[in-house]
Amino acid sequence: MNKILLLDLGGTNLRYALSEEGSAEVRDTKKIALDTISNFDDFIEDLVKKFNIHSMIISAAGPKVNGVISMTNRDLVIDEQALKVKFNLHKCFLLNDWESIGYSLSNIKDVEIELIKKGNPFNSNTFFIGPGTGLGAALKVQDGQVIPTEIGNTTGLTRSLLNNYLIDDGPSKFVTLEDVVSGSAISSIYEYKTGNSITSEEVVKLLKEGDKDAESVIAGFTKSLAEVISDMALTFISGNGVYIAGGLMRTIVELMDKDLFIEHFTGSKKGIHLELLEKMPIGMINREHACLQGNLNFYNLNIK
Repeated sequence: MNKILLLDLGGTNLRYALSEEGSAEVRDTKKIALDTISNFDDFIEDLVKKFNIHSMIISAAGPKVNGVISMTNRDLVIDEQALKVKFNLHKCFLLNDWESIGYSLSNIKDVEIELIKKGNPFNSNTFFIGPGTGLGAALKVQDGQVIPTEIGNTTGLTRSLLNNYLIDDGPSKFVTLEDVVSGSAISSIYEYKTGNSITSEEVVKLLKEGDKDAESVIAGFTKSLAEVISDMALTFISGNGVYIAGGLMRTIVELMDKDLFIEHFTGSKKGIHLELLEKMPIGMINREHACLQGNLNFYNLNIK
C-alpha cells in the first residue's frame, strides 16, 4: 500500500505522521523541536527511506507563492516541486499551515469543538484563526476551497488594540497585528509591563495563580482577539462561524472571561452588522494535530 508522510512545520516544532492512500486516519504522530534539525532535506530523506514513502504533504507557516513557502519565523525555504523530484515522490503538496487547518474541518466531530458562542449559520463561509508563535488565519468558502491569509502581518489595528492592554504609546516592536495578538505578544506585553521575560505559557500559569499583571495581560488579549475576530467575521461574512485553533488557545479559552470576549466581539456594532455577528457561532477546535489531519484531507481531495 502506498505510504504517505504528513508534516507540519510551526514556528517552534515539527510534527510528522504517517497514513496510507485511501485512508482517513493519521497515525504514529511525532513532535520534534525545529532547533534540533540541522538539515531539513537530510531529515526528510531519512523519513522517506525509513518508511518507504510514496507521497508527502507539508504544511508550513508562511505565504505560499508558486509552490514555495519561505517560512515566516524560520530561515527555511520549502519548494514542493524540488522535494518531489529530489525524493522521487509520486505526489508532493505544500500548504500554508492555516490552509491545512481549514481542510481539517471537513471531518471534524462535534465533540472536538467547544462552543464559545452559539449561532445560527447562514452561509458556507468559515473563518479560522489561531494565535500561536504568530497569528495565523484562513477562510473556507462554499466549494470547500481554503484561502490562507497573512492578517498577522497587517498593521492597521495594532495601535488601537494596544489600548486594551492599557498601553498608550507602545515601543516600536509593537507594529504588526501578531505583535499584539499571539502567544508571543502575551509574553512580550507581559515583559513590557513588568520587566520580567517569561513565556506565554508561564503567563497563563501565573493567571491561574491569581497574578494581577497576568490577569491584566490576558484580559487585554481577550478583548483584542474578540475585536480582531469581529472585524474579520464582517470582512469575510463568516456565516458558518469562526473557529479558533492552537494548543495555547485551548488553555486560554478555558480560563478567559467569555462574557468579556462576547462583549468585545459585538462591540459597538449596530443594526444589520450586529445581527450578522449574533448569528455567527464561535468555537474552539480541540482536535490534536489539526494540521496533519488537514494535510491528509487535502491529499484525499486531490488524488481523484
